[in-house]
Amino acid sequence: MEIRSMNRLRTLGALAMLAVVPACLDMDVVNLNEPDADRALASASDVEALLSTGYFRFWNGTQKYLSLPMMVSANEITSSWGNWGMNERGERPRIAWDNSPTYANRGMLTTPWGQLYEAISNVTDGIVALESGLNFVGPNGEDLNPRALAYARFVQGISHGWLAMTFDQAIIFDETINLEDGVPAPSPYTEVMAAAQRYLEEAIAVAEANSFTLPAGDNAWINERPLTNTELAQWAHSYLARYLAGIARTPAERATVDWARVVYHAERGVPDIASVEGDGSIWWWAAAERPQDWIRAAHDLVGPADESGSFAAWKATPMLDRNTIVIETSDRRIHGAEGPTSVGKYFRLMPSSPFGAARGNYFQSRYFQQRFAYHRATSFRGEMPAVQRAELDLLRAEARLRNNNIPGAVELINKTRVANGEMTPLAGTISSDEAWKWLMYEKLIETAFTQGGLQFWERRGWGTLACRTPIHYPIPGTELEQLEIPNYTFGGDGEGAATPAAGCMAD
Repeated sequence: MEIRSMNRLRTLGALAMLAVVPACLDMDVVNLNEPDADRALASASDVEALLSTGYFRFWNGTQKYLSLPMMVSANEITSSWGNWGMNERGERPRIAWDNSPTYANRGMLTTPWGQLYEAISNVTDGIVALESGLNFVGPNGEDLNPRALAYARFVQGISHGWLAMTFDQAIIFDETINLEDGVPAPSPYTEVMAAAQRYLEEAIAVAEANSFTLPAGDNAWINERPLTNTELAQWAHSYLARYLAGIARTPAERATVDWARVVYHAERGVPDIASVEGDGSIWWWAAAERPQDWIRAAHDLVGPADESGSFAAWKATPMLDRNTIVIETSDRRIHGAEGPTSVGKYFRLMPSSPFGAARGNYFQSRYFQQRFAYHRATSFRGEMPAVQRAELDLLRAEARLRNNNIPGAVELINKTRVANGEMTPLAGTISSDEAWKWLMYEKLIETAFTQGGLQFWERRGWGTLACRTPIHYPIPGTELEQLEIPNYTFGGDGEGAATPAAGCMAD
């Protein structure tokens, strides 16, 4: 069996030519001018080894350090430290993204861009091998080609989907592209998402039509998650529901989302949680790994449940005069029944805030996440959430609200509000404004510190990003140079910023 010319597979050399990544950033990035496809792929085991890196590269590019600046932009976390440009992403008024190829924090974009294209490249090589006649055979002679194809399409889909959610444009790449004809031109995010949807729908179709289990142990394709074909389909449905809703850049765009399609996939998503196991080595996630003196929960995250008036007074205070507050709430996720200083299920009140005053006291917060404390306490082990059933149920609730079905939406909002927050159930007779308020609060509290970027995408579509925040990011400046495209950027006073006209949260 002869695999097609590797010239068509040199994805990374053409698409992910990263500049030198700053020393403080994740350094398990391969030499991108020597792609894995250059290795001999003469056997199924060689190709499976390449395929197996797909989800890890996706995770590595989206869930480690570079997720933190997006969380700051979304007012999910707060930090005035300069690492990865967190202070710049949280600065008020918001400033444009510096897309210079020499910008010290360029790794915020170049790392996910490079890692996602490496994931795409590696699994695409696997599909090319399949189409060239390579067969995957199990120990008992079973045909494992469907397993390889379903997994490869899944990784292609989630990777293109994340690119579409985050960048204004990206390059669509799969086995139909021959790079001998030149590097494809970038496509608008809407077209990239359409491609992601096709890949995920094919992954679902193949998984639902076949029976298989992903590899486990040292050869696991997803660490300690030997998913069955049914479970892989559920994961694909879950990501697709998230992406179809979150692709919107403005409230007007989110209103035109095909919510029936979102509900279709959300209903078929994971019954509880899609997660990966931390291994204390290469599988970990930054939002739970960072200690309390690095990041804190933003007041805009925990504050809406306040019943004391502290949060309302903080919001009414001019931005430069804001400082720490203590809230009182019946939400047991924020604090315990004994009062604000008692530990809640998801958060705890720290004695003080760690940030210096020079960069703005509006960064200050005494709240730190408690829900995933086990990850750091066990040296970065334990369950790492990717998608939760609560996220999917709240997408269904949003669809019901958009169809003026307040009682139906409240039914879903109350699931976590009551079970996790131990709060009084909302009545089905509340106003639309109240229902929206509690839907958004519930979604943000339940997904906090899970998927980096998720709350950025949600707030963007709801119109609650801080005004002037970039609504998406440009192709990294280093890549623009290679593609010979003039440099551009978004945010601040320029294009691609959250505006009052489109919907944003004023300072």
